[in-house]
Amino acid sequence: MFNTLNNIDVLIIDEPKRASDYLKKLSEILRFMLYETNTERVPLANEVEYIYSYIELQKIRTSNDKFVKLEIVGDASVGFIAPMIFIHFVENAFKFATNKKIENAITIQLDISDNKVSFMCKNHINLTDATTQDNNGLGFQLIKQRLDLIYKGDYNLDVHEEDNLYIVNLEIQLSKCDFLEFEY
Repeated sequence: MFNTLNNIDVLIIDEPKRASDYLKKLSEILRFMLYETNTERVPLANEVEYIYSYIELQKIRTSNDKFVKLEIVGDASVGFIAPMIFIHFVENAFKFATNKKIENAITIQLDISDNKVSFMCKNHINLTDATTQDNNGLGFQLIKQRLDLIYKGDYNLDVHEEDNLYIVNLEIQLSKCDFLEFEY
């Protein structure tokens, strides 16, 4: 948060329009975190918008427009999901994809279909960096516990490294209460 504010501060004099845009993204993120995550479920579309805003805000740290690739397949407006369920993995991807010059250093895909949402996040691993991602760390354990509590086994989580990539696949089976009910 403070790094982001410092980055925006640097832009204010030289690029006030960009600074304003980033400040708006930061405002959207804070609004979502403070006001929309107090419930068991949020609209999936809001969660997707939060991820999008987070990605846009992180772009302040690189001039590479193709550093991140985000793909959404399906209709995010029809379902509900536990708030901030994907962001842990997205934040980790930004933390560990340190080479800002690589095209698609981070790829995030959401596929919404057949009463489920499939989330995939992969990032390049910088082999010269002594720090590597660890799927046995405290953050990973906490997200796993949260998934167990909320989805009680109606999910699959696979985290692994392959070909200099750190890959997270999370599939959540959505129950009827996770979908909007329409009456005709």
